[in-house]
Amino acid sequence: MKKSMKAAIIMGLIAVVAVGAVIVRQYQTEAVFAGAEKTAAQKAQLELEQKRENLLEKADHLYRGYYYDEAIALLKSDPAMVATATGGATAPTATDDAITVKLAEIEKAKASLVKYEGPVQHIFFHSLIVYPELAFDGRGHPAQGYNMWMATVSEFKKMLPSLEAKGYVLYPLADYIEQDPGNPGKIKLKDIYLPPGKIPLVLSVDDVNYYDYMKPDGFANRLVMGSDGRVWTEVITPEGQVTQTRDGDVMPILDDYVEAHPEFSWRGTKGTLALTGYQGALGYRITDNLPQEAEWQQTVKTIADAMKANGWSFACHSYTHNGYFRDGSLTMKQIKYDTDRWIKKIMPYIGETNIYVSPFGVHFKKDDPKYRYIIDQGFQIYCPVDNSRRITVNSDNIVMPRVNIDGYSMTKRAAELQKYYFDVPAVLDPARPEL
Repeated sequence: MKKSMKAAIIMGLIAVVAVGAVIVRQYQTEAVFAGAEKTAAQKAQLELEQKRENLLEKADHLYRGYYYDEAIALLKSDPAMVATATGGATAPTATDDAITVKLAEIEKAKASLVKYEGPVQHIFFHSLIVYPELAFDGRGHPAQGYNMWMATVSEFKKMLPSLEAKGYVLYPLADYIEQDPGNPGKIKLKDIYLPPGKIPLVLSVDDVNYYDYMKPDGFANRLVMGSDGRVWTEVITPEGQVTQTRDGDVMPILDDYVEAHPEFSWRGTKGTLALTGYQGALGYRITDNLPQEAEWQQTVKTIADAMKANGWSFACHSYTHNGYFRDGSLTMKQIKYDTDRWIKKIMPYIGETNIYVSPFGVHFKKDDPKYRYIIDQGFQIYCPVDNSRRITVNSDNIVMPRVNIDGYSMTKRAAELQKYYFDVPAVLDPARPEL
């Protein structure tokens, strides 16, 4: 074979190989691009599915807390996720169907609410005993008083699941009344709508002042703002260590319980704090002309604002909580001084309120001038103590009775508490002495 022909053949073979290599490289490149595109698409699909799952989870939590409209709006906030529900352009998927099903479930639940027609349920506590070994040791305030009128942290924690199991739902006290549109200056009861079988429950706490006499006896020391923006309790342990805790009183315990059990609270409602004033508020001495008074007043306002944003409200529990309320010697001059001083010294820092929780649970006749003075200062909801569970409606105010939950009622009225609220023997703290 001639050299020229051999060279031509070799060059041809080289060209074929080169073309083949180009084709292979092109195929490999296209395969890589196709694989990359597929991976990107899979990643995007996974991200979308995760986003849908998060949306469903958030909406379900809102729904469980009776935020029906908010849950529906959230599920409809991204048309790409509710194609089958809204007729959007995106192809339906199983996840879209889950959102559609959840929307239908929520809308059905909202439509099924019924008007509550049963008795009023308002229970109240005093600040909880954190350390029974200090409260009942007889070294400070008489242990008998604590034993009669207080519950322990352990008891309160055990009550909550039972209350929820009986169908109770925490409901805002202020929402029991509304202005009567046909009668200016008059009020009427507001209709309450809940899911079938649910019972509105008002919960209040007396004397959230953390009086000096209680400090060595196993109670919280004060309320404080935590670094997480929530309200905590400051507690002094039996060893004298100052610490912040989530289980030092009703408030943080209930906050955490509702977070885990939103069904127990109507739209985030917690309860009402009934404050006196003669030793400040929330553990801060804002009425004694101390050097830190201005700073503490701002602290109380900050805490109160945070609590109101988290479902709590406030009430007047008188300024002095003086014995003249209990023994019947209260004069007109005293009720004016007491009420005016609370409005001047406490209300500016916890906000306006139309709720008056009576000291010692005292009752007034509706036309008693002393009672009328309280009502005329804007307190339209008056809460004494008795177990009638019936609201009395007057022209410009209501009287709502409240039931004490404490050592006395758990011991002396156990059958009543058993019927309405919880299994007393299962709740009673073994550290509690006999009454």
